[in-house]
Amino acid sequence: MQSTFSKGVIFALSAAALNATIGVLSKVLMSNGFTASSVAVIKTVLGCVLLSILLFFLKRPAASTKWTQAAICAFLGIFVLFHFETAAYRHYAAAGVVVVLMASASISSIILGRIVLKDAITANATVGAALAIAGISVIFGGDLQQGFTLQGAALACMAGSGYGAFSVAMKRMGVSGGLHFTRQLLFFGSLYLLMPAAADGFAIGELSPLAIAALLALATLPTILGFFCTTKAIEYLKPSQVQALELTEPLFAALLAFVALNEVPRESLYAGAALIIVGLCFSNELIRLGRRASVPSTV
Repeated sequence: MQSTFSKGVIFALSAAALNATIGVLSKVLMSNGFTASSVAVIKTVLGCVLLSILLFFLKRPAASTKWTQAAICAFLGIFVLFHFETAAYRHYAAAGVVVVLMASASISSIILGRIVLKDAITANATVGAALAIAGISVIFGGDLQQGFTLQGAALACMAGSGYGAFSVAMKRMGVSGGLHFTRQLLFFGSLYLLMPAAADGFAIGELSPLAIAALLALATLPTILGFFCTTKAIEYLKPSQVQALELTEPLFAALLAFVALNEVPRESLYAGAALIIVGLCFSNELIRLGRRASVPSTV
């Protein structure tokens, strides 16, 4: 039981670390003339193609075909997330979008987990989510007020709620994660994302060696491996626990920015990191409130 829980934690934290690469890699592509919607669809299509090639050479048979479940999950976890996140960046500063998106993903997973999966909304889960969200807000600090619009915040909230619903839907349908299911997600996600990309004007920037490397990295790290780790984490943990653990993404992003871009983290990062870590301890009941706190679910 503890081993299963540990696997879920490792997969969720790995997903957060992989997703933290999106910002840096997307900036490289946008500086080369790519639009945000084009980046979203290209990385998804490319990820699907690369994963199909890998599975062909591995010759690993799929356990079962779950196209209907994949279509539903891809709509929530890829289309709703990417489309509304991209739209939110047009109306609100990036820092605010990240905070609202991640907070709404965490909160929606707790509420929908209660409604759909009958998971109890425990004091631990509530306090943990609140502390982790507060930590993210502290990290971004004054940047949250820059360019704030209600429309931008609403779009970011819709994106995050879609991602939270994605994790609950996977758990409700009993879908097992893995490479084959990840490919199905990317296949349907590609089809969904073609529509907004076509509407915005499918703009491909300069295909320099750096841009090509960034596209391959985006397709491999946050797209293929990120979704693989997230779907595997949902197998072992509650959706609310997965979303809480993925709130560590800004910490990994700050570390990556320091290593890759030599950006020195602000002092607020340390206070925010402490809040996030304490929040995760509550969410995963390493710190328990009351006598009735239960052992983390491993269903």
